[in-house]
Amino acid sequence: MSPLTDIFLKGRQGSLIREAEEADQKQISELYGMLVPHSRKRNVLGEQIKIIKTDPNNFLLVYDEEGILLGTLTLNICLQALHGLRPYGVIENFVVHEHHRGCGIGQKLLQYAENYCRSLDCHRIMLLSSSKRQMAHQFFEHEGFDGAVSKGFKKYL
Repeated sequence: MSPLTDIFLKGRQGSLIREAEEADQKQISELYGMLVPHSRKRNVLGEQIKIIKTDPNNFLLVYDEEGILLGTLTLNICLQALHGLRPYGVIENFVVHEHHRGCGIGQKLLQYAENYCRSLDCHRIMLLSSSKRQMAHQFFEHEGFDGAVSKGFKKYL
């Protein structure tokens, strides 16, 4: 059983946040298409979803409303030596369906991830967002993330 089970969070009527299943592959790929519409590298594999679900430090979460996935994020729990035994969380690939933004779905997904990180006594949660996504930056700041604290860098391989 997943350690996330204890942090079950219900949203709107008939909705819940849960770990993704292999059968969610198509809907997750559609959501990722809204996040990176021009990506030629997008390749969501059911087998990879299955592997993530078995990893105790990595979670692919979905917001499920009566079988329709309206949002998703990846949460990775990372060990470190700087802060004793306290790990930290990294959120990636966060997207809410474009027709359901502003309905509280993103807030619930972030709250779920934050609650889980708090239950592990994580030192912090980090996330990256494309520098072009100004509306997303406002949302993240509204949710307590500080975009001025650090500067993120990526190197694609």
